[in-house]
Amino acid sequence: MKYSLLSRFRGALLGSFVGESLVCVGYQNRLWGGVSFTSPKPEEAQTNQTLSDWSQLATCGTESLIRCGKVNLEDWWLLFEKTPSSVSFKSAGTSSEAAVATLPIALFFHEDEVKLRQQLLACADVLQHKSEAPEAISVVAYAIALALTEKLDVATLIPQTLDYLGTSQIPLKRQLEQVQMLLEQGAGLDTTLTHLRRDAQKSRGEPLGRSHIAIALAFYCFLATPEDFRLSVSRAARSQYQPQITAALTGALAGVYNSIIGIPVGWRLAANRISSGIQRLQLADRLFEVWAGVYDVPPFAQGQLLTVAAPRVIQPR
Repeated sequence: MKYSLLSRFRGALLGSFVGESLVCVGYQNRLWGGVSFTSPKPEEAQTNQTLSDWSQLATCGTESLIRCGKVNLEDWWLLFEKTPSSVSFKSAGTSSEAAVATLPIALFFHEDEVKLRQQLLACADVLQHKSEAPEAISVVAYAIALALTEKLDVATLIPQTLDYLGTSQIPLKRQLEQVQMLLEQGAGLDTTLTHLRRDAQKSRGEPLGRSHIAIALAFYCFLATPEDFRLSVSRAARSQYQPQITAALTGALAGVYNSIIGIPVGWRLAANRISSGIQRLQLADRLFEVWAGVYDVPPFAQGQLLTVAAPRVIQPR
């Protein structure tokens, strides 16, 4: 195993946070833009203003999974009601927004492809607009599951994803095919975005085509430089197309693939100065513990590496 499973959980949730935070004016220069990282103002450090409503929804989903040990939409809703959000839990979101909201589900059910798909489709009924294809929400989750099970090959990720979608005729399949072609040609970000927008305009369901662009762009930004977290999320933040959502998805993909070790140290330190950044790491640890079946981990064990195995595999000492 190249990286521990815990480090990949942490990389996914913190990576999504870092990617989204890069887009926010005010944090961009103070925390992420330079070589030196200075502390944010006290009033800024205590807010979640860097997070989109859909990212806050993901945070509530993580808390609910930890508390219930399963997807409980009612409990998720009760938690989200307490956040200062302008989005209703049952708002009609795009596939890209729903993909951000369901990131914790991708982590929690990554080892069971059938159950993961079932849980995502159930959430799609609640989170996505009824006109959107529910399969699109599972594309990012599928890539995350591949990374967590050590099966993600950057050279074949898109072909594998297209096979995973099967006979579905959603616009995202065509957009991913374009991304694969453009990556092979060495096309830049602006060229890729132009092609994706042009494709969405030509399709009959123009709004539906546009709703998937952020997912396709996230795949492009990650696969163009898969080993370089900094470059992947920086490119996504400059995409100028739903940059918060695109950067959040790119950060999750690059984070789970490279683990938290791949996130630049300066950015990790900067995130640790923000309450919501600290919260992401704590939630990643707790989500992993619940997934692994660890019961009542004492405070001193938080953040330490844990060994998890099937019964009687590790001999008693």
